[in-house]
Amino acid sequence: MTAVALPIAPRPRPYELLSSWLARTAACYDVTASELRQILCPGIRQTGARPDVRWNRAEASAAASRLRIDTDVIMSLGLKRRWPKLAQNWLPSTDGTGRARGDIDLAWCHLCLAEGHADGQAYLDAETALPLIFCHRHRSWRQDFCRHCRPYHAPRFAWLGRIELVCSDCGVPLRANIWNGPRPATDSPPEQTSEAMDHLIAFDGEFRRALLGRPACLPGVGRVAARQFLTVLRDLSQALLAPDMFRSSRTNFFNSPLVPNMPDHEPRTWEERPFQELHPLHRAHVACAVIALLSNEQISRLMSGSRPVHDWLSLEWLLNSTPKWVQATLIRNSIDWPMPLRVRVEAHHSRTGMDAEDILSQFRAWRAELDHRESERVSLIG
Repeated sequence: MTAVALPIAPRPRPYELLSSWLARTAACYDVTASELRQILCPGIRQTGARPDVRWNRAEASAAASRLRIDTDVIMSLGLKRRWPKLAQNWLPSTDGTGRARGDIDLAWCHLCLAEGHADGQAYLDAETALPLIFCHRHRSWRQDFCRHCRPYHAPRFAWLGRIELVCSDCGVPLRANIWNGPRPATDSPPEQTSEAMDHLIAFDGEFRRALLGRPACLPGVGRVAARQFLTVLRDLSQALLAPDMFRSSRTNFFNSPLVPNMPDHEPRTWEERPFQELHPLHRAHVACAVIALLSNEQISRLMSGSRPVHDWLSLEWLLNSTPKWVQATLIRNSIDWPMPLRVRVEAHHSRTGMDAEDILSQFRAWRAELDHRESERVSLIG
């Protein structure tokens, strides 16, 4: 292709993800989005950053010229332009280090895809890039894999008479992946399941507000700054998913009626699993646990599936049951939590007399020794 305007250039939708528009355009020429960018801007060096977050304006201008569109229209699709206060570090990674296998390998809503298809072309809206559990426009569960096969590759846009988002492995349009969420616990009355769903959707909505830099309502606490909401969610998620050499990760104690009988989380390494890198269903499981930890006893038991004869799975329960290094981490990090939660952690700290920094120092030294032994073992075997 020469440096002239391309004959086919789909117009971006106002609320579309930039990567979606690039991939849709690439599908018209049976190339990938990366290949299209090289065709559009052959003399401009591409940065490693995904275009949704940061796109070189020179590259954007060159692309706009070839695709016959105003540069500002393209730039307005960027996530930071759309949401200036977006917590960028909470976006799922698309560089191969997380679950996603590419810029558009994210959690979509099949109803949004179906609406786009009915209107001419399926596309991914900007909120697809956020680590949410639900599409809040449709109150539907988000999905991040094809349910017709076991895909190994990222989804892609393809021309099938019109542009579709399809599974790269089996070719099925992902708008046809109709899934209404996990089957609730059979022993949970419908009214309890409905109430639990309302709590989870509300939490996910507040999480969305915090991601966009807006004050959000934290269960059991009330309105807090966006940074505090995200800090609490980060710290409690890490505590719930933390490995324990002798006992199960604490997330396995929770059995919400919304996501019952989840497989046990049994990490094989000490690497952290950030909330945003979890599968949407796993995010829901962890979110239910976080709601249970922070809420009053009635809501806590509803969201955790804990019977009255069992322990109340509260924040105090978590502090008392986790390994000491996790307790020490929560004590250290709680300095950035809202005051009502900080007081509860400080009470545990005072009661135990724990030297958090000393415990964390010992833990880091122990980890370093383990890593050293593992490297020696590998060198001997290799």
